Amino acid sequence: MESKIVSLRKWLDGLHEEPLDIQDDTDLIQSGAVTSLQFVQMVIEIERLHGRKLDPGVINIESMRTLKAIDAAVFQAA
Repeated sequence: MESKIVSLRKWLDGLHEEPLDIQDDTDLIQSGAVTSLQFVQMVIEIERLHGRKLDPGVINIESMRTLKAIDAAVFQAA
């Protein structure tokens, strides 16, 4: 079973026609990997991978800016 971050990276890659080089510390917003509308979709995908709704306090730009931040704020915090 692949990690949740690997699954999320594949999901993000699927948003684009051209493959992206998304590293753990890539700024998802500044790099253009995620638009404002896709940000909402990403939160829904994170909840699906996590298996439950996220605490509203976790959903902020800083905790969702990179895969490393998402992993720490959501998947490792469980």
